[in-house]
Amino acid sequence: MPLADKEVAEIELWREFKENDSQAARQELIIKYLPQVKYQAGRLKMIVPDFIEQDDLESYGVIGLIDALYKFDYRKGIKFKTYASRRIRGEIIDYLRKLDWLPHSVRREGKQLKSAADRFFQKYGRRPSVDELATALNISKEKVSKLYYQIYSSQWVSVHEEIGDVELLDLLKEDQKSQPEVVYHRKNNERLLSEAIEHLNESERLVISLYYYEGLTQVEIAEVMELSSARVSQLHKKAIYRLRGSLARKKEQLL
Repeated sequence: MPLADKEVAEIELWREFKENDSQAARQELIIKYLPQVKYQAGRLKMIVPDFIEQDDLESYGVIGLIDALYKFDYRKGIKFKTYASRRIRGEIIDYLRKLDWLPHSVRREGKQLKSAADRFFQKYGRRPSVDELATALNISKEKVSKLYYQIYSSQWVSVHEEIGDVELLDLLKEDQKSQPEVVYHRKNNERLLSEAIEHLNESERLVISLYYYEGLTQVEIAEVMELSSARVSQLHKKAIYRLRGSLARKKEQLL
């Protein structure tokens, strides 16, 4: 089947860039794939603290795009869009991992909270409730809940991160291994996650669906739901926080 004119033109651009070091071809390729930078930055903006600007994410995404341009071998017949998306996302994630945006006072209190929870678990064999942590630390339940939320909200959450003992990305993949034990474990995790999602409110369920299943960005979800981007981000963080708690409790009940 003959290549479409656009594909032929792009191959020519790659040839000019790779073989003749054409900066004009390089610039044209960057412009062509800039939408991928905006898309990946828009997806990650959903799962980072609100003060992280999308422009900053896009700046690092462009670095990833340029790196991909130089490392890509157009002669192998691989789609550059797929190759570049991974490089772009990886560069942005590396940037985020280097950040430490939690105030020292909150981080100190968070360590105290974790230590109290660990001591409780060692003594009673289960995780403490908010009431029990409040008593152990001699602080209010509201303070415990606020600390949990601050610590969680300070972290960017990717689909590679576990929610309880379930990795959400794995549950959304269709190309899972077919061994019986893998299938059983996957189906059980899917059931637990489905039950946990059912306990979310309507807005939270919609955000989860649009983000993880439909692949929309924060801005796109905001447009669909007629909400601000900040509100969508809050709903996503709250939904994941609740899913974590629900799945963790289900895991404890099975032990």
